[in-house]
Amino acid sequence: MAKLYATCGFIGSGKTTFAKKLAKQQKAFRFSMDEWMLPLYGEHMEREVFDARLNTLQDLFKQSALQLAELDVPVIFDFGLWKQEDRKAIAHWAEQNQFELSILYMDVNFEECKKRALTRNDQTNGDAYQMTPEMLGLFWSWFEPPKPDEPHVTFISER
Repeated sequence: MAKLYATCGFIGSGKTTFAKKLAKQQKAFRFSMDEWMLPLYGEHMEREVFDARLNTLQDLFKQSALQLAELDVPVIFDFGLWKQEDRKAIAHWAEQNQFELSILYMDVNFEECKKRALTRNDQTNGDAYQMTPEMLGLFWSWFEPPKPDEPHVTFISER
């Protein structure tokens, strides 16, 4: 059975850093949403446009993951999975396609995420979105952390 890892967490929680290390350890192929969205579409855009583009990329990543699974290459989806319905959907897709799924939740509080995201603004090379405190506050209101009994979820505490 092919292995699928999916990162879950808020902006600045360390998802991509963790996913990069995991990719090396597991010899896995990593799909990072921001690393594709930014070069293809640029910085910020209207929510509806962002969501449509995000869905297109996720569909392409899933198609590619199926091909990688045939080669017995583990896959990492660095998507965020902010909503419980998104985590359920990825679990359903993984089950349908015979992946062994691990959702890795970066359990980092809002203040630490905010601090990291704002610090990253000054250090980014175009591979992460620029964030303001107001944007982070709004996005946090949309974030649904996994519950301890949610299937497939492993809690990864602050490092």
